[in-house]
Amino acid sequence: MVTMPRSARLAAWASAWLRDQCTLDDVVARVCGDDEPHDVVDVPGAVTAVPLATALTTLREQGASAFRASLPVPGDPVGLGGPADLTEDAVDAGEAVIAENAGYALVPDIRVFGPPGDQGHLVTWRCRPANPPPSEPRLAESDQLLADTLRETGSALAKLDVASWRPEVATLLDEVRSAKAGEPLPRGFPTKAQLVAARSIRLLAVAELALDDDGGAVTAAEAESRRAVLTPLERAARHALVAACNSLDGSR
Repeated sequence: MVTMPRSARLAAWASAWLRDQCTLDDVVARVCGDDEPHDVVDVPGAVTAVPLATALTTLREQGASAFRASLPVPGDPVGLGGPADLTEDAVDAGEAVIAENAGYALVPDIRVFGPPGDQGHLVTWRCRPANPPPSEPRLAESDQLLADTLRETGSALAKLDVASWRPEVATLLDEVRSAKAGEPLPRGFPTKAQLVAARSIRLLAVAELALDDDGGAVTAAEAESRRAVLTPLERAARHALVAACNSLDGSR
């Protein structure tokens, strides 16, 4: 099943909660899914770990006006405004949530347990001081960039024949082409944001499946060619997902 990163889910649903468009229980249920209950450490005023719901309530009391998703990678700290130690930790995690106007961010530590095929996840969020997030591309701009990138990489993907050695890729690409998806974001989000989020998470999965598996590359040159094609697609999809999750107020 294709799902959004936990930080993307948390940013979207917690922002909806701030606007009374869902309950705090809805947020926790959507973010945690099948995980063990999430804890948060280093929350202002707390001396021990607290439940996720308690941490969100505290951040609201600290002035949080929105929760912003960040999905950074080395060399591309999208959605982060520092400080440096937060950026380093968020890049290592590959995700974070910025509590806008509260001066804090949440960075997840995800631990997998159990045997293959029956694994669970222990998730602990660390509350870290954060600078205001930078301005981000608007949803329409990010969507257009993703569409342009997919158009440019489509023929190259066909030549690489990724779908033949990863059947999941063929399914995901069919869903992207047919716009076959539900609503991955809370109902209060614009329709365009729902469509962009659904498309982005599938294209991120395509890039991840192809980049993580060299089974379809016969030579090192072919592997490098695949990376050159997929890296721009992964970046555009990641930025578009961030823009979609951060678009609830209609100004982004």
